[in-house]
Amino acid sequence: MNENSFTPLLIIVILAFLVPLVLSRFKKLRLPIVVGEILAGIIIGRSGFQLIPMDQPFLDFLAELGFVFLMFLSGMEIDFSSLAFSTKRREPVEKSERFGPLGLASLYFVLTLLLSFGISYGLVLTGITDNPWMMGLILSTTSLGVVVPILKEKRLIGGRYGQTMLFAALIADLVTMLLITILVAILSRGLTLEILLVGILFIAVFIVLRFANSLSRLDWVRKMIEELTHATAQIKVRGAFAIMLVFVVLSESLGVEIILGAFLAGTVFAIIRTEGDVEIMHQLESIGYGFLIPIFFIFVGINIDLRVILNSSTALLLVPILILAALAVKLIPAVIFRFSYSWRESLAAGALLSARLSLIIAAATISLRIGVIDDTVNAAILLVAIISVTIAPLLFSAISLPQGEEGPVPILIVGREELGLQVASQLQNHNERVVIMDKDPDFIRRAQQLGFEAITADIINQDQQAERYLSNAQTLVCTSADVNYNFKVCEVARVVFAIPHVISRVSEPTEIERFRKIDVTTTNAALDFSSMLVMLIRNPTVFSLLTRTDDNTEVYEVTVENDNCAGKTLRQLNLPGDTLILALRRNGELLIPHGNTSLEFNDHLTLVSSCEWIEPGKRLFELCLD
Repeated sequence: MNENSFTPLLIIVILAFLVPLVLSRFKKLRLPIVVGEILAGIIIGRSGFQLIPMDQPFLDFLAELGFVFLMFLSGMEIDFSSLAFSTKRREPVEKSERFGPLGLASLYFVLTLLLSFGISYGLVLTGITDNPWMMGLILSTTSLGVVVPILKEKRLIGGRYGQTMLFAALIADLVTMLLITILVAILSRGLTLEILLVGILFIAVFIVLRFANSLSRLDWVRKMIEELTHATAQIKVRGAFAIMLVFVVLSESLGVEIILGAFLAGTVFAIIRTEGDVEIMHQLESIGYGFLIPIFFIFVGINIDLRVILNSSTALLLVPILILAALAVKLIPAVIFRFSYSWRESLAAGALLSARLSLIIAAATISLRIGVIDDTVNAAILLVAIISVTIAPLLFSAISLPQGEEGPVPILIVGREELGLQVASQLQNHNERVVIMDKDPDFIRRAQQLGFEAITADIINQDQQAERYLSNAQTLVCTSADVNYNFKVCEVARVVFAIPHVISRVSEPTEIERFRKIDVTTTNAALDFSSMLVMLIRNPTVFSLLTRTDDNTEVYEVTVENDNCAGKTLRQLNLPGDTLILALRRNGELLIPHGNTSLEFNDHLTLVSSCEWIEPGKRLFELCLD
């Protein structure tokens, strides 16, 4: 077959098209698409029908580009605003809260790394590998791309527990990638001063960020970029590729692994992008996951030679050994999570963090290229990646508490004023579960006598009763008239427990900015009353719809998490009863829905319907039906 022929590329692209379609018919397997792509590559590659010749420089280049783009998109996934919140810890803290999410995640990674190196030395003694350092780094990897979707699916990503796992995966990805880059440089050129050249990449990050920040302050530059963002110019997409290739070429010139350069380029773009760049993000992901990245994963499968493993008893023994090692280095250090969580939560976190995928494949590919491992070990590591990424989410679901075991996640109301009781009453009329919390036992006793679920708890000092509810809360409301008390409660809720939606009454308008700095939604009677009057004057029907609880109509929100809804247009849905979709929010952008609007996963919908159709409406969008 001609090395310039497009036929091999056609076969790979057709496979990339068919894999998601096939996996959608077997939803119970819960196989990630990338695993399906690797398996498809195995079928047509060296281990299967050998439809793709090995001497294809054109495909090698596309696969390498897909690899680079995958690392670039991984860097773009980092949410630096969340990192800032998790590092802002305040005193006092209870013994059980000695470490915040970032601290726990850091300790967990250190323990993982030490255990990985220990096991790697054991593998050296058995003759499996000659370099314990590279194998240790391979075992210490995890998959941020698997952890994030699972946390979103379980609705844990906004809470303290979810944030801890998120940072554990992030640190494993970032630090392991940096250490692999340094180790490869040492193995290639020896321990020389040239290793310090890695630091030039970080200097380049600083220079690009300063340059981009300076340009963004110029009005004529901003206007020109906005004008060229649309239509055929797509200047921001071109700029993203330029940034990526600048760091990739710089990495090549310095003799540094290009995965680090591509990853750092992604973090640069993540920092300089604005809220209006949602569409640009979609375009880059479409280019990557729609074309380049599938080529890389299918090509990984093509190059796997399973015959090397099947024809060797030693290789067959190697696979279960590596699987057990991969699980051990994540599950054993998970005991550190007992500082803040139960045994069940700790073990479940370790199980989920044992998932490996893109980074372990990248590390194995690099190790094979520089001769640290052979084809047998490389194939075994790739099988470990496929197995771990399949069983890790299943283990997490089996160990963690079944969703809904403790009932709906309540809305927490803090404050002993009459306003808190009124808010709780109206929320209950909207069929919400509400828990009133305060340290005044007399007020809590009164709330209980009125029929509310209420507990005596000291939120500011984070006693055990408070921590029990704050750990998994999604919404907290402060109704106290004391501004300083409200701020301390909000600070604990946002900074320590990372509760995503915190609302506070702020009686002094001059104090509002202080609350907004920690991302708290504020309400002030003097400022908000005029807006409510305007709504009542201009849109009386809408005002009545939003505020009345004594009729049979309800406005509520859902998140699209149903496999049978995502990808469909609104006119294709069979909405229950009199349900109507009023608004759609996607990645922070508010859209006005119409019949031809296609739904996507994690879209937030605002619905209106009669009360009897609320639960059917929620089930339609929120359940993943098979």
